[in-house]
Amino acid sequence: MSDYHASQGTRHESFVRPYMITAGRTVGHAGDIPIETLVVARLSNEGLSPDYAAVIDLCTTPLSVAEIAVHIQQPIGVARVLVADLTASSHVEQHGTAASEGAAIVRRLLDGIRSL
Repeated sequence: MSDYHASQGTRHESFVRPYMITAGRTVGHAGDIPIETLVVARLSNEGLSPDYAAVIDLCTTPLSVAEIAVHIQQPIGVARVLVADLTASSHVEQHGTAASEGAAIVRRLLDGIRSL
């Protein structure tokens, strides 16, 4: 980071464009993943590219896809593709959120009320 950027308090910008990280894809190998999905690492980052390895290193404890995007300083779309690819290769595991489980419960409750 240059002295100018350091003195201005701006973050370091990567020279690599987001579409290069995802090979131009907007959806990863495991499909589209909601930003609130919790992700936890299952395998080591050995042999992975730096972008994928960074996600694995972050996910020793559960993090949402949105939090991962902030930590790796990439757009949410890039984080979604990286997480989807890591899910497809079994490097990470996805967990639903309380909100998504709550919506399913409300739907079942409404269906039950309607059947009365």
